[in-house]
Amino acid sequence: WVLWCKQHYPGLVQLPEGLEIADTFDHYAAVDDVVDRDGRKFNNKMERVINELWDFYRIEEGYGDLARQVARTACQKLVKDMMYEARAQAIVDYHAVRDVRVDRKAAVKMTLMKEQYLEATPWWMAAHSECWNVLVGKWCAHDWASRHEACRQRRLMMQGPSHHQGSLSLNEYAAKYSAAHGGEPINTFEAFALSHKGKATAEIHYNPEDPPEAYSNPTAYSRLSSYSEVAKEVYGQDYDPRSHDLDGEVVMRAGKGKKHGRYALGDSVIDTASTPTLSQIRARTVSGGPSIRERPTATQALQAQLEEERARREHLKASLAQQVQEQVQVQVQAQVQAQVQAQTQEMFSYFHAQFAALGHQLPPHPSFAPRPPISSPPMPGSTGSNVEAGVQDMDLSAARPLFPHVPPPVDP
Repeated sequence: WVLWCKQHYPGLVQLPEGLEIADTFDHYAAVDDVVDRDGRKFNNKMERVINELWDFYRIEEGYGDLARQVARTACQKLVKDMMYEARAQAIVDYHAVRDVRVDRKAAVKMTLMKEQYLEATPWWMAAHSECWNVLVGKWCAHDWASRHEACRQRRLMMQGPSHHQGSLSLNEYAAKYSAAHGGEPINTFEAFALSHKGKATAEIHYNPEDPPEAYSNPTAYSRLSSYSEVAKEVYGQDYDPRSHDLDGEVVMRAGKGKKHGRYALGDSVIDTASTPTLSQIRARTVSGGPSIRERPTATQALQAQLEEERARREHLKASLAQQVQEQVQVQVQAQVQAQVQAQTQEMFSYFHAQFAALGHQLPPHPSFAPRPPISSPPMPGSTGSNVEAGVQDMDLSAARPLFPHVPPPVDP
């Protein structure tokens, strides 16, 4: 198909807004077809590309509409990719003519001067030199490089792969998953969810309670959540998205229409012919009816994840601060207790020396081991308090000379 898209590329197309570069497959429908060598002529270039496929393949009876839908969806992506790769391929070709090998990975980070781009016109643009000149002019615009780099950095910020389908379409992924799990059928909604969790052969299952971390990309979780919420607004709160294929109108509401020609979910399986446009949906939406939501972007999902991570770090920081404070209090209490014990020991040593000089022997210094907590501690100075502390009554009359009696002051 990419060969036919290039072979029948229309170049500049005349639209009501003026001449534009044909950078989408829809632009092919704006250009009339010409008679080929077999005498065939179709309505436009789009029909030419799609119908030439049937020169090599046959459609099984009853699958004509589905085959055309698949072909159109595939060509929409092919034309986008074709235009994106044109610049990188021009850079590779320009250097190849000069015997300099440049691979695609390096080419996407390089730029050329306008004259250099014009020297490397692709074969499918050879008949559309004016179109190539306009396209090169866009690449050489002063703000294009900064926008290109900003988009590249945004793509690099994506956390994890966009999906695990590989080259499979969503229907092919669903069929492969069913074959790998004992013939268990899944619809396109489940297929979309599972394709963002793992490969079709992996032991994975869809659970609406799964957190964002269960998906390969945070935007997948946001899109599934938005779709499920809008589906219940449209069909009622008892509606279970897992029991139905992706609904075109719900997808349009959940993603606020198409973006760059693509649906928010299941772009390859949405029937464009039966899906209403965003303007049609808005026209029949009454106040208080089902909502039309902005499509969640990768940046928004990343910001939400960063906010969640920031909140988690703040909570961890507060917990650590509390632990440190408790440890400091324990250390301070231990230091105070050690100081009290040292002062008590010093006082006891002093009294021991004084009593020894008078010929009296003091009992050994009591130990200050930590006491177990008691429910009702005795009053300070009570008999129970002294007994529990290990202090015995003794005669201190011999120590009176050390403490002369001082009469209390007289109140005049």
